[in-house]
Amino acid sequence: MMTPTRARVGDTVRILVQGFQNEVFPEPLFTWTRVGSRLLDGSAEHDGKELVLERVPAELNGSMYRCTAQNPLGSTDTHTRLIVFENPNIPRGPEDSNGSLPGHCGFRFILALTLTVILELT
Repeated sequence: MMTPTRARVGDTVRILVQGFQNEVFPEPLFTWTRVGSRLLDGSAEHDGKELVLERVPAELNGSMYRCTAQNPLGSTDTHTRLIVFENPNIPRGPEDSNGSLPGHCGFRFILALTLTVILELT
């Protein structure tokens, strides 16, 4: 189960395994991986029934996640694909993936502010 079902850029996405409660003994251990890459936090895998991806970037669109359930009797896995839609609440423009302006635009702003201060002092 994934919430929200329609993830937008900047959302926190929760992917939860369901269906193993009180049905399997011994209870399996769950391990999450991102197929072909590392998880959003840079780790190779995450343990637990739930995987949380905070502030998902557009670059995760189409990424595949695998959850493996394993106990002494065997293992099984399942996959889910993350689809990330544009977020109309986040302005598009010269921002980088972190939402900040590139360095040269910030420099121009500082320069303009400095010139304003100098003009006020003279």
